[in-house]
Amino acid sequence: MVGSIALPDEFSSSLKHALKVVTSAEHVRIVSHYDADGLAAASIISGALARAKKRYHLTISRSLDNAMIESLAKEGNEAILFLDMGSGQIDGLETLDAKVAALDHHKPIRKSRKVVQANPHFFGIDGMGEACASSLSLLTAIMLDPCNWDLSPIAIAGIIGDRQHMGGMKGVNQQILDYAREKGFVETQKGLNLKGASVADSIADSVDPYFIGLSGRRENVLAFLESIRLNPDTPIGALDELYRRKLTSMLSLRLMGQGCRPETVEELVTEIHWIPTMSLSAADLADLLNACGRMEHEGLGVALCLGDKEALEIAGELRRDYNRRILERLMAIESDGVNHMNHIQYFEAPDPSLAGAQCGLAMQYILDQSKPTLALSRVKGSVRVSSRGTKHLVSKGLDLSAALKKASEGVGGSGGGHAVAAGATIPEGREQEFLNAADELVALQLR
Repeated sequence: MVGSIALPDEFSSSLKHALKVVTSAEHVRIVSHYDADGLAAASIISGALARAKKRYHLTISRSLDNAMIESLAKEGNEAILFLDMGSGQIDGLETLDAKVAALDHHKPIRKSRKVVQANPHFFGIDGMGEACASSLSLLTAIMLDPCNWDLSPIAIAGIIGDRQHMGGMKGVNQQILDYAREKGFVETQKGLNLKGASVADSIADSVDPYFIGLSGRRENVLAFLESIRLNPDTPIGALDELYRRKLTSMLSLRLMGQGCRPETVEELVTEIHWIPTMSLSAADLADLLNACGRMEHEGLGVALCLGDKEALEIAGELRRDYNRRILERLMAIESDGVNHMNHIQYFEAPDPSLAGAQCGLAMQYILDQSKPTLALSRVKGSVRVSSRGTKHLVSKGLDLSAALKKASEGVGGSGGGHAVAAGATIPEGREQEFLNAADELVALQLR
């Protein structure tokens, strides 16, 4: 047990060993990923260490590559804690002359005698749907001091940001949510998964869900609402039961018409987890963190989680800009399409900071559901690859982590991640070789 959370004994032990790496050092170096889950994890650990008056130095990184590991090696750190990364780069971590721990939920390469890996995959827990980096960080923070349970809303935002709430919370995530609700840290109710001041705004500006023909097209939205005799200026939270059901039904039909998977359509009506102390929902916090990370204001995301009111206002402006840019990219994919190979589909993503989100949303709402999607971005002589599949494809054998790792290593790059979502970095000029290899590997997985 960890603070009312039931865990396998060996998993609890790995978390305790990771905490010992942190507490045994005078100064802790922390490196975390830049997405919503990574920022939530970093915020939880930062908040817990600040309360314990523990000195630390936090860096948010887009990747854990050789350059980052070499830079850390030169710092002379006593202890390093990696969040939302590390298990896929275990060889590099073992070269560091420091005590090293990783709270990671990505598919691990192997166990290590030198690096403490608190990774759910080693203990029969699905790191793709039952526990993420913010879950692990909260458990570690609770081990440090049970008063850190009040950081649980940040963990729930991280879980949602990592899309582990799809189809309902499970495993460790569900236990965290249950206890947070019991103690009043979050309040849950059912509602439409739409955000905005009015019904018209919430549909026209929506990127998740993305409605083909409506998102980004206000005139079409107004015509759609007129067809069901719904006042476009009605606040989304003020819809009566009749119109809420009618709108839900019509939008669900549109998503089904787009070819969306049933689990995606079901998310249109979802559980909304309200955070009373922040006066916003966990999904809103996840969106704000995602915008901060993607728009290169990672520190703002951490400040927001730790209660900075000014950060909340600035993050709101960032989210509006981020949504506008994502909306533009999704509309471009909707109109221009993507490149198709036999077993994968891919497109060029001009903005690498948006590539992962763009890839995931396009896969979920716009593109062929029978093929995983890859987004390619060019960055300083290399090509970054983001990929997304569906849980249905994973159930049929898809493993993007394995496919991208092998395909990228074959052209002198590196890669890894989850079965349903993975990334890679490859040398510029080797893209077609990489794509051919990835296509063949996915074919073997799905045959």
